[in-house]
Amino acid sequence: MANVSQTEIQLLGEFFRSFPEKSTSCLEEFSSNDIVDSIENLPAQTVASVVNRLNTEIASQVLCLLPDQLFLRVYALLDPVRAAHLLSKSDSSRMDQKLKLLTPSEVKDIKELSVYPANSAGALMDTGVRSCRPSESVKSVITSFRKVKSSSREIFVTDLDGKLVGYVPLHKLFSSEDEDRIERIMHKDFPSVNALSPKEEVTDAFETFKTTVLPVTHVDGTLLGAIRYASLVKAVQNQAISVMASMGGASPSEKTLSPPLFSVGKRLPWLFINLLTAFIASAVVGFFEGTIAKVTALAVLLPVVAGQSGNTGAQAMAVAMRGLALREVRTRQWMKVLFKELRVGFINGLAIAVVTGASVYFWSESLPLGMVMTVAMVASMIIASISGAGIPMILTALGKDPAQSSSVILTTVTDVMGFLSFLGLATLFVSLLT
Repeated sequence: MANVSQTEIQLLGEFFRSFPEKSTSCLEEFSSNDIVDSIENLPAQTVASVVNRLNTEIASQVLCLLPDQLFLRVYALLDPVRAAHLLSKSDSSRMDQKLKLLTPSEVKDIKELSVYPANSAGALMDTGVRSCRPSESVKSVITSFRKVKSSSREIFVTDLDGKLVGYVPLHKLFSSEDEDRIERIMHKDFPSVNALSPKEEVTDAFETFKTTVLPVTHVDGTLLGAIRYASLVKAVQNQAISVMASMGGASPSEKTLSPPLFSVGKRLPWLFINLLTAFIASAVVGFFEGTIAKVTALAVLLPVVAGQSGNTGAQAMAVAMRGLALREVRTRQWMKVLFKELRVGFINGLAIAVVTGASVYFWSESLPLGMVMTVAMVASMIIASISGAGIPMILTALGKDPAQSSSVILTTVTDVMGFLSFLGLATLFVSLLT
């Protein structure tokens, strides 16, 4: 439009101002380059209004295709979040080129606004979603959809300000009449989450509304992207792997091929903590040194008690931590959780204790030793179940990460209480054992 007269430019600008919805629909029928040719001679305020109203995918391309000086003026007029979102959706080379025009503080703002916290909805969302206007016809939307390769199974509906107002499943779109308006076939009541919503809230939304996709919006309702159920599952799996690493004393930031010194720095502190807990457990055993000297069979059976109570506690801890992560339970429900684990520990302990006590009796030919082992096994497994569920809840209530230290604390508790119950009972009935 290099040869366009001033009068034609004024008429075009008036058309955009007077008929924003119609002008936007007309522009979206053309390529991004043609749109830029149509608006580059208009006032920056008008161009900014046009970019704001365009479909997000098209607006992103148009913004990065604007001449440098016009881009700077338009960028200054756009909402910072909207501008950052549009730039982040553009081709990386084009975005880098435009970022070079901005000040360091503006670039920093864009990068901060484009990145969301690790456990937020924004970090999980796919920004490559398709959207349309309520006033568009089914035919025009289908034509536009076919131009862009996409794996989307739905099209979100936004108003002229980019705010989410509904969605249309693809099967409903392609089964409707060409002349139908989107506003007639779209679903208006549809759940969404804020970009800064925690992952737990996203999980709750998927569970509550039984949907496979969840739109993500800005605070003002502007559509930013969508979260697929598959992405959420993958994120939960990755978190589970990190939790497992933390529970074992390894850092989630450590990779398989991380430098040796880096791995040592992440693992060694936890090994020292484990060493301290081992000394505590050894001190308990040393306290009953006289009893063990009289009944040497006790030393052989100690690993059995420690192993069973440790596994029992680990099971209870895994269930409790999963419940806290998925928001199935809150710390205020601690009494209900601990009472449930007490019953589970008693039943499991009784079943294991009968088998263990009988085995010890046939092995040692000592009924008192078998009875001591039976009672100790029940007691240690009850304590382990309660501790396994209680420790993560206590740490959560204190604002600490339960994944980072629950395992170390639990190991200490189960070893100490297991040895204490077994050796304490043996000491009480040592006269019967010798």
